[in-house]
Amino acid sequence: MFRSLLTKDKPLIIFWLLALGIPWIPTSLRADIYRYQDENGVVHFTNAPTDSKYQLFLREQQKSRTSFPSKGNPKSFSSTMPNLNNYSLLVPHIDEASQQYGIDPKLIQAVIHVESNFDPQALSPKGAQGLMQLMPQTARNLQVSDAFSPKENIDGGTRYLKYLMDIYNQDMYLALAAYNAGPEKVNLYRGIPPYQETKTYVQRVMQLYNQLRSPLLSTR
Repeated sequence: MFRSLLTKDKPLIIFWLLALGIPWIPTSLRADIYRYQDENGVVHFTNAPTDSKYQLFLREQQKSRTSFPSKGNPKSFSSTMPNLNNYSLLVPHIDEASQQYGIDPKLIQAVIHVESNFDPQALSPKGAQGLMQLMPQTARNLQVSDAFSPKENIDGGTRYLKYLMDIYNQDMYLALAAYNAGPEKVNLYRGIPPYQETKTYVQRVMQLYNQLRSPLLSTR
């Protein structure tokens, strides 16, 4: 349930709106949300109103699986408004995976943003699935039975990221390159592979990660 979205996630929301010059969430990203403003001026949001004070704010649209160009060459999500509605629902799963595998939740968030823009139904032409764009064989190896389940996908993707961080001695750049291009390519070139899509991918994730770590945006 969404509650007090503008109080809990206000720094993150303000960052995206101001940085991208977008006055509010685009129509294409809207969901079925209700809102009311209390006596203190705090705006509350929910997708399951329990009080008549809540009024319909955003109408839910029919969900569909978003198709991306490829696993290794996603859309430029670093310049795209993130789906903040989905993000709010994903926070508990991100926090749980972060605590279980010792990966910074902001890194998980950055990877999800670049991979799928927080769309649990994302599907690439090559078959990469879900929030962290797991290939079917990778999902099977990680014992992810439903790659479109946010909880399972985030758990599996974070576990895979933890594995890559460990084998590359906590080198985040190499781990991200391997997440995108595969460990065999990183091993072959003994570093980030000379593929523009992989170099761009690593740059995008690290840029978002560093922005989210900014003290001005920290909510954790």
